[in-house]
Amino acid sequence: MKTSFLDLPDIPPEEADVLLVPLPYEGSVSCGAGTSRAPEAIWDASAEIELWDEELEYDLSLLKFSAMQPVNPAATDLPEDYLRRIGKEVTGHLHPALLPVGIGGDHSVTTPLVLAAARGDDLSDVTVIQFDAHADLRDEYLGSKQSHACVLHRLVERGARVIAIGIRSAEREEFRFGEKSGRVETFMAHGLAQQPSIREALLQRLRTLEGSVYITFDVDALEVSLCPGTGTPQPGGLSWWQALSYLRALLHENRRRRLIGFDMVEVVPQPHSQVNEMVAARLIAKMIAYAFSDTGLTGFRS
Repeated sequence: MKTSFLDLPDIPPEEADVLLVPLPYEGSVSCGAGTSRAPEAIWDASAEIELWDEELEYDLSLLKFSAMQPVNPAATDLPEDYLRRIGKEVTGHLHPALLPVGIGGDHSVTTPLVLAAARGDDLSDVTVIQFDAHADLRDEYLGSKQSHACVLHRLVERGARVIAIGIRSAEREEFRFGEKSGRVETFMAHGLAQQPSIREALLQRLRTLEGSVYITFDVDALEVSLCPGTGTPQPGGLSWWQALSYLRALLHENRRRRLIGFDMVEVVPQPHSQVNEMVAARLIAKMIAYAFSDTGLTGFRS
């Protein structure tokens, strides 16, 4: 990476609060390519972000950041090989007071990140908060069970509960799988936009959620003007302040949850524009600020 994240000092993971995990991968993309370039673009954009969060009156320079070397795929890697290496390398860096933040990369990288953050294959005590345009609950896509379109299916199979936010593109079979599992709650984009009661129900759910929580944020959850270069853009997404209201409810207003990690995926940098990477970098900074600021807690896991 050309710069350090947020232009802050990069320190060893054993001394850090946040572990940044760059994942330059696009081995399972099925439409627009370019997610492998996202981590470096997001890093560069982050250097332009103010450290003072005006909403929270919190200074991100109070935190200590450590960045892993990019986990690069080898030319001979099958998807499962690369994903297995992510899990191994992230697990080797973690300690109980360290928040892992994955920066992808296509959405398939989420599975090993969740498993590493949860310290094992049993996810029955983990709730995955999924911001996404797509359900990603397919059992297989284009001949692969490790596709970006299958990532939430793989996590539910391991016992995870899912709260999906902003969904507006899915196959009927995906919804049937979610309903049959009894572990998937879906808040559709049209309901959140048109029915205040649904929005309030989601906010209340996020404010009162208990236990271990992992957030996966596919940037295509947002309206296309905020992520025009993502691989599979969909109109009708979340606005900036709408998305932040849900993140704030979970990360800043809820003291019962135990955040174990989060990721930002499916960003595709575009020529002559920094919109995609700037939005992603700003979202990552906001999520970190919400998680650490003004909670009265001594650490994000407390």
